[in-house]
Amino acid sequence: MLLHLISQEGGGSLDYIWWLLPLLCCLITMTQREEKPQQTNKETDTFFTALPIADAYTTIQDKVSIMRKEANESSTGQVGIGPSLKRLIGMKAAPVERFKEKENQPPRLYTLDDSTGSIFFEFTEVEEGGTVVKATYSPLLKERMCRLKAGLPLKIPATPIGLKCPSCGKSMLHEFNLCPYCGTDLIKE
Repeated sequence: MLLHLISQEGGGSLDYIWWLLPLLCCLITMTQREEKPQQTNKETDTFFTALPIADAYTTIQDKVSIMRKEANESSTGQVGIGPSLKRLIGMKAAPVERFKEKENQPPRLYTLDDSTGSIFFEFTEVEEGGTVVKATYSPLLKERMCRLKAGLPLKIPATPIGLKCPSCGKSMLHEFNLCPYCGTDLIKE
């Protein structure tokens, strides 16, 4: 077809090719961008909950189950030629399952696979009661993880389980860079 267009006199058909070429390049770029999962750094969030370790584990599982249901109901797949191009040509995108359980080692580790990358929940029991939960996830999930964390009974422990602030003397987790009470920079050894 291209040879047919080139062979026509006057080059009028070539004008259409030069006009469509940038449009085609844009469409290909858009579909490639949507097909690839974004490779980003991971965020880590550590928090203390007053729940015993087994209860903290099942609570996180329940919250993830709700998160999975909401995401799977509202998501459209990003498989094949890309959602933008599929919408352009009228095809329906196949749904992609979100937050699939990958590893389940109660009550210490809960791992999920998602289109944004793996999500890890690590549980550590505190001797005086309660559980420290360490969540590692993609920055794209920050909003969802904040909502998940907001639904938990979180506390800052009264007994030291980590660092002490050099300014106010209060205890906090090792992962803190600033004191949550007075804002002082923490010096780590």
